[in-house]
Amino acid sequence: MKVLAFDCSTASGSVAVVDGGVTIYDERFECPRGRGGAFFPALDRAVDAVGRVDRVAVGIGPGSYNGLRAAIAAAEGLHLVTGAERVGIVSPRALAGGEGEFFALGDARGGVFWLARVADGRMCGDFELLPLADLLAKLEARPDLRRLAAGPLSAVPDVIVAAPEAAVIARLALDEPPATTVIEPMYLKPAHITAPRPRP
Repeated sequence: MKVLAFDCSTASGSVAVVDGGVTIYDERFECPRGRGGAFFPALDRAVDAVGRVDRVAVGIGPGSYNGLRAAIAAAEGLHLVTGAERVGIVSPRALAGGEGEFFALGDARGGVFWLARVADGRMCGDFELLPLADLLAKLEARPDLRRLAAGPLSAVPDVIVAAPEAAVIARLALDEPPATTVIEPMYLKPAHITAPRPRP
């Protein structure tokens, strides 16, 4: 099976194609704050290089609102145009250097951090939203586990910075059932919406 995969959940995006378990295309690009300027040309190059694919896999976050929306929209568009199956993969499952068991964590803003435990590409339980003191307590309880995050965290100085890898997402997608409904991004907190001011 030929799988096209991509992830824009962090400032470091990637697109890859895996055919029969072998990576035949792999490109990384910068997408700060989820801006898709580099993503779509990279996606075009991948499609031009490998042709039709059987499955499209996309990282669904948590991460950049803009990046997740752009990547999922691309996956849905490719599904509609080509008929390829599509699969959504939780992005921390594919962090670079994420072999074995590790903690994935990130800044959820507002003094809150998210934490997840991943083992061999599988989630071990749900995401937790924690204030800093609780996060540090959880990390200290498991000093044997590496701490991986998509960007530096001043509160956790020993964190290893790592972005999701599209080639890993493609391989994980081989063992997942295809989506039967529109893929949704993973948001850990409700969207912050500023209500309009009442008019006089």
